Amino acid sequence: MSFFKNTLFILISIFSSNLGFAQQGSTIQIDVIADQSKEKIAGASLHFANHAGSTNQDGSYHAEGVKAGQYEIEVKAVGYKPYKGTITKNSFEDLHLVLSLQEEVSRIEGVTVLGNSENKKIKQAAIRNIFIDTRAVSSQAISLSDLMNRSTGIRVRQNGGLGSRPELSVNGFQGKAIKYFKDGIPLDYLGDGYNLSSLPIEMLDHVEIYKGVLPVSLGSDALGGAVNLVSRKGQGKHAKVYYELGSFQTHRLGLMGSNLSKDEKWAYGGELFYNYSANNYKALVDVVNPETKNKEPQRLPLFHNAYRHYLGEVFASMRNRSWADELKFSLTGFNLYKEQQHPALMTDAYGALHSKQRTLAPSLRYKANFWDNKLRIDQFNSYNVLQTERIDTLKGTYDWFGNFKPGTNFGESRLPSQSKIDEKQWVNRTNLSYLITPKSKVELNYVFSSANRSGEDPFGVRLEGSNIDILTLASTYQKHVFGLSYEQSLLNEKLTNQLMGKYYIYKAKGYQNTWFSVDITEKDIRNTSADYWGITEAIKYQFSENNFLRASAEYTYRLPEREELFGNNIFIVPNFELDPERSLNFNLGLSTQPLKALTVELNSFYRNTKGLILLVPIQAPNAQYQNQENVRGYGVDLDIKYQVTEQYQLSGNATWQDLRLFGIKNAQDSWKNDARLRNTPYFFANLGATANYKDLFQKENSLQLYLNYNFMREFYLETIPKEAEPGGFLGLSGSANLSSNLIIPDQHLLNAGFTYKFHKNHFAIGAEARNILGKDIYDYYRVQRPGRSFHLKLSYQI
Repeated sequence: MSFFKNTLFILISIFSSNLGFAQQGSTIQIDVIADQSKEKIAGASLHFANHAGSTNQDGSYHAEGVKAGQYEIEVKAVGYKPYKGTITKNSFEDLHLVLSLQEEVSRIEGVTVLGNSENKKIKQAAIRNIFIDTRAVSSQAISLSDLMNRSTGIRVRQNGGLGSRPELSVNGFQGKAIKYFKDGIPLDYLGDGYNLSSLPIEMLDHVEIYKGVLPVSLGSDALGGAVNLVSRKGQGKHAKVYYELGSFQTHRLGLMGSNLSKDEKWAYGGELFYNYSANNYKALVDVVNPETKNKEPQRLPLFHNAYRHYLGEVFASMRNRSWADELKFSLTGFNLYKEQQHPALMTDAYGALHSKQRTLAPSLRYKANFWDNKLRIDQFNSYNVLQTERIDTLKGTYDWFGNFKPGTNFGESRLPSQSKIDEKQWVNRTNLSYLITPKSKVELNYVFSSANRSGEDPFGVRLEGSNIDILTLASTYQKHVFGLSYEQSLLNEKLTNQLMGKYYIYKAKGYQNTWFSVDITEKDIRNTSADYWGITEAIKYQFSENNFLRASAEYTYRLPEREELFGNNIFIVPNFELDPERSLNFNLGLSTQPLKALTVELNSFYRNTKGLILLVPIQAPNAQYQNQENVRGYGVDLDIKYQVTEQYQLSGNATWQDLRLFGIKNAQDSWKNDARLRNTPYFFANLGATANYKDLFQKENSLQLYLNYNFMREFYLETIPKEAEPGGFLGLSGSANLSSNLIIPDQHLLNAGFTYKFHKNHFAIGAEARNILGKDIYDYYRVQRPGRSFHLKLSYQI
């Protein structure tokens, strides 16, 4: 704990010293607003004298200790014309300025829109997506997964607390059907180091969630959608530090800083994050009654569930050259340690089994514009070695009380291991776009990813007739994704049309039966390869500035991923018999603003998917990815936002989806036809309220209060007969007529928090109470998530 006490001392010292410094000089506050709408502009970059930075989410920038004098100032913001001017400070008194930026015309992001913020541009694109502004909530004591869970049609599903691997469900698609990107680059090469549960929101400017169709710039074979994590773009000198303390011995710490030269030719910076949690919350587990010898449910604290995670990145770049807009070298690294409390289901308790993962990944990115910005080039390359370890060598077992019973065999999981696996990975992404006319462009995207996996395990399976560890024999995986799109604006730029084609190639080699406790032979070697075509059409019609209709259709494939084929050498076992998923998808949506303060969005979808790949429990304690029955269905979601007053906002969304099995010809399983897709929620909703108070207690300070409620309707671990489903409108009344062990019951989750900001000194305090009602919360296979918890966050930035 001394580490965290020292960290808090440093934070307080920095804050105190800044207060002292502020007394010696004077302050300039600059508010940047849009010339026509008068809306404040967040993220605008400013540069004058020796001061440089960007406006906060309220469109304000504060400079301390500014002497009297005359200064040249330059302000830039996305979607607005640059501003250059002169400011004069006549004395040591504080100065408050308001600068207006003129909107510039953008002709290729769907329609001509004056002064569109990046938020609005993305939201109104022909391809449907959800924009989450993480900068606006960076002072809140909130996790990225909880923030995303508030979005329409989105469920971030976890099987534990901080560090548990999340899986995103988007309109019924889930798992590997959803792809993850960082600044447009596929994130597979960074393993578990970048997951939604532990990734700090301070790293990000915003998050884009694409539902169904993906833009061609995200080169992937996603079936149901994608998440693009967009990094903060450092403007000038910037530094921030934060510390979060939470229940279950949770500690989160972050340090960030960047600098941009005065001539904007050079930039450098870095980020360092630390996450830790004991995750020792109480869970309902089955324990043996010593008198009756029967298993009975009892609420006990988890005792071997800790998570520790270090994540860092440094970069240096050259900018604004004749031959490049930016040439950026980055070095990203992480190191994580995770204890394993139980297998895929909460059936057994482990007390020593754990895993580790780490990597150091250099990357180089090149961006350039040529021919009067008609041709744009974006090139990325990275090579790294992802190292994973699994340790299960204990002789004996633990019970749920933490009592140890010695044994004679190695391994709590009955599959002893001391494996070390290296995955040598290469990622290459090239994106070219050419502006044919002011109203049309063509875009080409290519992504190549390669992984060569090998390792060792003294407890592992041997090749028959030898002592050769099969992990020493490399498994390989390669994937190519080509994409080509043509985008055009028609009918006085009211209609936007986007046609895309994709071509996928993959090949893999490995061993199938590596999870059995028997030797394997050369016959177990599997080689698989295939190639497929996909096509997409997306259109949008803009009735007026804030009212539009969009639709899309696609036929696409989703290739099996490395973990689905190879397993993870922990509890997920190999399956080289997997076929690609293929799906026909339709989307239709309407966004409207009937009142100035009211925004309504209604969307619907239809899916017809064959060979859906799902993680299925098999021989305990293992699970395996398998092609499940064909699935088709439809759904609707509704999103409403209402600005009651300048201070108060209400929001709500709801999603209902009806995804059912079809095409089952086996007589024994024919009853499953028209049954719901198992382990998949079919109705969930969110309600939110926010209150903002300015100049509270002191001028320029602000307080934000927020409340969020989430409801999820019961769903089922296994396929159940349609006649056993609950009745009522849309199946929302009563409960299913079957064993309660198969039901994940209705869930109610209530979170509340506040943020208080000292704007003049850049200090903020955030606090949040999660699961206030103390309800049992489940996502996967009745694996319980944390109960009621409290979190406090301190942040300071300059």
